[in-house]
Amino acid sequence: MDGRSHPASLGPSYYGHSIGQWENDTLVVDTIGFNERFWMDREGMPHTEQLHFIERFTRTSQTMLTYEVTVDDPGAYTEVWSGGFYMRWSPGEERFEYVCQDNNLASGLMLGNETSVEGNSAIIP
Repeated sequence: MDGRSHPASLGPSYYGHSIGQWENDTLVVDTIGFNERFWMDREGMPHTEQLHFIERFTRTSQTMLTYEVTVDDPGAYTEVWSGGFYMRWSPGEERFEYVCQDNNLASGLMLGNETSVEGNSAIIP
């Protein structure tokens, strides 16, 4: 967010290297440098170390945030593609904090004292 660019020599990592900037009311996050063990979604969509994300976060109302992502990975896809979704905020609800665990053996860290989370729970996954 301070105007620096991506480093010229960047070793791949799970989270890559991100830089951000504001474009009017939209936060734009540009990320490169992912390793091939990183999962960009729950299904494990393929990607290579050439993966380049551009994410856009826009608050469109008091209770709505729009998330858009552009995926560019010439090592895995024949063309650039994009997608997105809306995130709704409801007063009094706590958002589910997703914690990625190897082998998912620490459900207590993900759900607290609960063994599962119901869809109508105050904690929304």
